[in-house]
Amino acid sequence: MPAPLPITIFSEVPSTNDTILAAGERGEPEGTTHLALSQSAGRGRADHRWWSPRGAGLWMSTLLRPRSPRERWPGLALVAGVAAKEALEGLGVRSIEIEWPNDLVVGPRKLGGILCEVRGRGADAWIALGIGVNIDLESREARRRVPPELRDRIICATAAGPPTTRDPERIGRAVLDAFWPLYERHQSGEPLGDIVKASFTYWERPVRARLPDGTVLSGKIAGLGPHGELIVSVPGGETRSILAGEIEYL
Repeated sequence: MPAPLPITIFSEVPSTNDTILAAGERGEPEGTTHLALSQSAGRGRADHRWWSPRGAGLWMSTLLRPRSPRERWPGLALVAGVAAKEALEGLGVRSIEIEWPNDLVVGPRKLGGILCEVRGRGADAWIALGIGVNIDLESREARRRVPPELRDRIICATAAGPPTTRDPERIGRAVLDAFWPLYERHQSGEPLGDIVKASFTYWERPVRARLPDGTVLSGKIAGLGPHGELIVSVPGGETRSILAGEIEYL
């Protein structure tokens, strides 16, 4: 576990993942963390735009230099999801669930998300671990600024809590404090399912999966694979391992 490092706070950047990827290229140490008060070009999985206005959320990325085999790295998004859930619940936010592969939800609405981006090769590779959480969208001004296409799809910690603090730095530090012990368990080779199981509440949940090649599968969640893949039991008793795709929870 790296020694705690100060969190560098920016007024605005295009994306904290971009600044952390650059920090990794400069050789900065694991645990280097950047937090932005706003992002002009925040992004989520599959290059989806991540709306991240000033004063509304936690927009933070941390530099990782994992020593575990690279095939295990995709599971780190779920590990970070567990840390964010535990930290936010400890601050008073309720009813958070983790949706594979990288979302935090409250009911049908998205509270936050995780984005892991890898650069480099071999022992010199590094990860930008991005964590975005909507903290406060309850003020009249914040509600006015929510893009129309997001109004019925997102929720904030204030609406689901309220949390004992709305300070992004304090929330970010709480997430990191929860993350590092889980990260060490993952790096030591502990099965991902054992790390995530108590926080992942979708076991046996019916799902419909649309794979990148257009194939659509229906079944029930049967578990998590060692590399972060979702195991789905399909009709006929077979199981399929899903590494990428869109999941609809039924």
